[in-house]
Amino acid sequence: MNIPLIIVILYVVLLLGISLVVSKKSKESGEDFLLYKGKNNTLITAVTISGLAIGGASTIGIAENAFSVGLSAGWYNVTWAFGAVIASTFIIKKFRGAGYSTITKLIESIYDEKTGIIMTLAMILIQCTIIALQYIAGGSILASLLPDVFTMKSATFFSFLIFMLVGFVGGMGSASISNILNISLIYIGVIVSSVVVLFNQGGWEAAQVMAASTPEVPYMSLTSGMGVAAIVAWMIVMCGTTNSLQGVIQIGLTSKDDKSAVNGFRIGALIMIPIGFMCAMLGIASKALIPGVEATLALPKIILSLSPVIAGLTLSGLWAADMSTACSMLIGCATTVSHDVFFKTKYGEKMQGKSYMINKIIILVVGFLTYILSSQLGTILSAMKVSLSMTIGIAIVVIAGIWCPKFVSKNSGFLTIISSVMVAGAWLIFPQLKIIFSDVGYLMLLVTGTTFVVSSILDRNKVTELEKGKVSYI
Repeated sequence: MNIPLIIVILYVVLLLGISLVVSKKSKESGEDFLLYKGKNNTLITAVTISGLAIGGASTIGIAENAFSVGLSAGWYNVTWAFGAVIASTFIIKKFRGAGYSTITKLIESIYDEKTGIIMTLAMILIQCTIIALQYIAGGSILASLLPDVFTMKSATFFSFLIFMLVGFVGGMGSASISNILNISLIYIGVIVSSVVVLFNQGGWEAAQVMAASTPEVPYMSLTSGMGVAAIVAWMIVMCGTTNSLQGVIQIGLTSKDDKSAVNGFRIGALIMIPIGFMCAMLGIASKALIPGVEATLALPKIILSLSPVIAGLTLSGLWAADMSTACSMLIGCATTVSHDVFFKTKYGEKMQGKSYMINKIIILVVGFLTYILSSQLGTILSAMKVSLSMTIGIAIVVIAGIWCPKFVSKNSGFLTIISSVMVAGAWLIFPQLKIIFSDVGYLMLLVTGTTFVVSSILDRNKVTELEKGKVSYI
């Protein structure tokens, strides 16, 4: 009897059950289906934002990264939490009060139509990349921990299928409610595995011995491995992500009031942090207990050495981390396509009465396109970093447009977003840039920040202020 597989199947059944219940409550409203406005309390908002943050990079990726940088790999989740707190302080209430459903509509109202168009394209590109990477991460988890059941190809397809079905059936409501189950599974699986590996299997002592015998790698240091410069770079990137990406900010709209939204983001930030360091410690212990093992296989191998029930819970928890991220991003991307592309066309305007059906179809289309994209992507964490770095420029455009409208020029948004795309492309094409800049985040901040400031100074066509649903120019 394959107990881990049975636990995964039960988890999938529960997810689809939640989606079916939520779908009946949506009453075939296209607006409720994608946005789920004003429905969530503080707790559900907290688990939704933390569920989005805790994905493949925040669990498996951290454990793998701990092989080379030690415990400091856990800072990845801290940077996510930092970004969530910044968003709760500067963006969430403003976005809710502005009366828009998408961040692109807000930007278009502050700047102009061409900025809205380039913003839409960048938003779709970034979110599709993140979604595709979650399919790959989910496939890696299933294929590594259930090798007798899944190949990498079949596991990736299965992950895509379930992730898409949850979003297709229940929309944003199911992505929110299911995170109560997801976060619970993640914490139960990781905590139980950490206790067993570190204290029952001698992982803690083995890690200390390994750290003492290899001082050149600061396994047990909280900061030395990644280094302060890399940690700060990730903070910059995550501030960009949490203050500009539709899939993140949209969660703020699901809250029943401003207080629930702000507090939900801040409590969610606290939920994110412990998982990162626990996964980093598991990665270190895995290397110490299984000498010579590859970084990508260490965590799966250590989990497989546990009892079937614990292994099944941990497997479901790690897979739940990918599911929660993929679903929220899938809904966010579908919202962008629906509100900022399809329903702005003449044909879309005629189909407003069928928005529930149209939005479901859009989720299917986005899901299948991102699955195709997943076969073209390489290393998860590096691809994620370059993709997310583009949000730095977008965040500058968003924050400055909201808080400093008298300085912002009408064309600065378009030029800044264009520059962010060019920087991402240059980073991938010209490896020499990695010699000059230690991290893509610093290059992105320098170029997009300079572009925004210079264009705002030179262009005198300024915006006056953001009003609800209306922005005027002088």
